[in-house]
Amino acid sequence: MEYFLQGFEFQIWSIVEEGDLLVTNEKDKWTEDDRKKISLNCKAKSILCCALSKKEFNRVSACKSAMKMWEKLRITYEGTDKVKETRIDILVTQYERFQI
Repeated sequence: MEYFLQGFEFQIWSIVEEGDLLVTNEKDKWTEDDRKKISLNCKAKSILCCALSKKEFNRVSACKSAMKMWEKLRITYEGTDKVKETRIDILVTQYERFQI
């Protein structure tokens, strides 16, 4: 997914990892740079949504940023750090008990 997003525009992946680009001006005072930031934020969310199944989309549709969407998907499919450690422990134990 990282390479896919970078293929559209390099900065989109950083939006997913670090959060939306900030625009401090009010809507009626947006500059061209502000519009580009808003556009990149929207592209990041749009690309993520298009890559998801309906079930996954329903899971993240309430998220307001691409970063929050990505984090929710990451936790859903990878689990928290505690879950990862437990999975590793289980796999190590299974490996140690493996017999031919």
